Amino acid sequence: MVSGINIGDARAAKTVLTIPTDEINQKPVPSWVEWVERNSKPLVRKRHREERILTKWQKKGPMKKKDWKKFYHWATTKAAPQERTFKEAENLYQAGGGKAGGSMDWMDLDEKLVELAKPRIVNKKHQFHDDDSPYNPVITVGQPPHRDRGRPFQPPSVPCCFQHNEVEAEFWSQLRFPVRKEALKGQASPRIIDLAKPRTLPPTPHCPIPPKTPGPLDVPPPKRKKFTPQGWRLHQIRLTYLSQPMNRGHYEYFYL
Repeated sequence: MVSGINIGDARAAKTVLTIPTDEINQKPVPSWVEWVERNSKPLVRKRHREERILTKWQKKGPMKKKDWKKFYHWATTKAAPQERTFKEAENLYQAGGGKAGGSMDWMDLDEKLVELAKPRIVNKKHQFHDDDSPYNPVITVGQPPHRDRGRPFQPPSVPCCFQHNEVEAEFWSQLRFPVRKEALKGQASPRIIDLAKPRTLPPTPHCPIPPKTPGPLDVPPPKRKKFTPQGWRLHQIRLTYLSQPMNRGHYEYFYL
């Protein structure tokens, strides 16, 4: 096995360049190896560490033996549960004693409780009156209706009967309703003018209208068919074209 190759003449020059055999057999390194080695390393993100601000109850590090002794001494005196002493309830209705100084029967006790449960001043129950005016026009769309407290007006006093039709016509012709000052000074908004117009409704037909027969291109697609609306319409156009009679021009000569 050849260890290396000498380049140069030993007689002509003293320096000899020796190339190892491994470098001769080694393949050239690809150009992407350097990029991979440079970008395959994990990123080191430096984050700013906030300083810890201790409260007056916190300590910088773990507690020492001296601190544990101090804590145990505090816990034995301050953190131990206290025994609460409850005052015994006095029996106010005990036979032969109590505030009244005499015995009280159960029947008398019930009557006493009913008498004490009654209020000192008995007021009448308040009756709520809903003064909701029937005239509540919606002035602004999206807002609650506007209550007009001046309506409805008191109905005029109409006689029960009239002696003649002319008397009744004269009564209604001379009848006047009071007009408020605010109504005389106010200006009607476009919404009020729109509400004041009579509602237009379509005329009532004298006979039932049969349902409209849809055209061949307006028929909705049947269920459980793999048709989109556009595909169904194209299918109907195709069927309409195929249903038309064929035009054979070369046969028209025999029918002339």
